Amino acid sequence: MSKKNRRAAALIRQLAAAAVIPLTVLTMALTVRPAERNAAALYISSGEAEETELEVFLIDSEDQLIARKDGAAYLLPAGQRITVRYQGEEFVQVSKRESVAEFLSRLDLQLSPLEMVAVYSPQKAPEIVIGSELVFYEEDSSTAEYETVYQYNDKKPEGYEQVVQEGRDGVRREVYEIIYQDGVEIARQLVEQVESETVDEIIEKGTGVFAAPNESAASIASNGDGTGTITLENGSTVTYSSVRTMRGTAYTKNESGVGSRTASGTAVRRGVVAVDRKVLPLGTKVYVVSNDGYCDYGMAVAEDTGVRGNTIDLYMDSYNECIQFGVRECTVYILD
Repeated sequence: MSKKNRRAAALIRQLAAAAVIPLTVLTMALTVRPAERNAAALYISSGEAEETELEVFLIDSEDQLIARKDGAAYLLPAGQRITVRYQGEEFVQVSKRESVAEFLSRLDLQLSPLEMVAVYSPQKAPEIVIGSELVFYEEDSSTAEYETVYQYNDKKPEGYEQVVQEGRDGVRREVYEIIYQDGVEIARQLVEQVESETVDEIIEKGTGVFAAPNESAASIASNGDGTGTITLENGSTVTYSSVRTMRGTAYTKNESGVGSRTASGTAVRRGVVAVDRKVLPLGTKVYVVSNDGYCDYGMAVAEDTGVRGNTIDLYMDSYNECIQFGVRECTVYILD
């Protein structure tokens, strides 16, 4: 139901209620009363005035209930031209910094115990409607959380993860028309329902293992701009985008298997190197040679961490290999 139709339905009900002449005579005057007049709303009962708590329904521009407040405590914005609609008549008054109860008291509007007060668009240009019947709308929303689904790809290295579809929660939204008469809810009807389905988050997860070729480089050609080509002994070639000189060290797992998994979650093996991820991102493929000619470590991938700065830690198959390698300056080719 559109906003225009909602407001029209509400006004028809309010006009119908206004056509019934109350048994109790309501005294109304447009004369502004002194500020020191009692701020509480006055209800006429058995010919005597008595103070009764005033509840105010706050309703937004879409006719949806925002909250219910104490009319003696809820303050109207100062300096606003506020329209009051009551029993088929309309009054306009500029508000001070005052409560709804104080504002109605200044207008000398004295309500019966069964009449209700609604403040529409309370944050800007408020409009106050008073009547024995009140129609507004309440929204009820619920959320269904999305699930994460993994798609496994053995063409991608173990430890690789990539979101290929963003997840989105599903939302169920229901709008009810609420009718109050004489301060009591008498009807609640579903008038609008919108539902959106959940969308799964899909993550591609690599299960393959990068196998570094055992062949050493037959030749390394530089293009002069930091890039170049490495030709392996088997005749295959790889290209590199940059070259680094790094401090080379070596590590291995112990006999009990401690340290058998990398920081990427893959199994340690020859061809895996540990790096500072601030220097080389995990997943970077490299070709490593020691500058003194002792070791042509060859092709490797950065899958582990545990070092800091400009250091590359080469995985060896045995503790004895690590001791023999020690610490050596290495040239590291960053492969494309």
